[in-house]
Amino acid sequence: MNLVQHIIDDAQRRLAVLRLDASISDIARILANPVTPLVVVCDSQGVALGVVSGMDIVNALSRDSGEAIHANAAALMTQPIRSCAPDQTLQSIWEAMGAGCVRCIPVLDKEGRPLGVVHARDVARALLDEVTHEEVLLRDYVLGIGYQ
Repeated sequence: MNLVQHIIDDAQRRLAVLRLDASISDIARILANPVTPLVVVCDSQGVALGVVSGMDIVNALSRDSGEAIHANAAALMTQPIRSCAPDQTLQSIWEAMGAGCVRCIPVLDKEGRPLGVVHARDVARALLDEVTHEEVLLRDYVLGIGYQ
């Protein structure tokens, strides 16, 4: 059974954290990088309060037009956060992402501090690898490979 902690290295590389007062241009600069599809907004103690995606910026611009350019992370962020823990199964994360129509979610520790951002692509790859490994084991068992 694969857990989120098994793909935490990829999730850590994707993590981008900003404060509540970060400007929309600061957020957009981070989101322009394909490695960081989501910004986690944290308080002064590093606890996650919300997330901002490219869609949040597009929605703000379409709704508020010229005023949105002056928005900060606190005004743009999505709350409550859909998140996961390192000890959750990848299958449960996959189902939660599908049900919520999200492609990435932050990994939070027990105190609510971000550890990374899991992308659906990473979860799908790990789940496929798990199935492929089980298939190889089953084939080897049926063929008697490695058994005397």
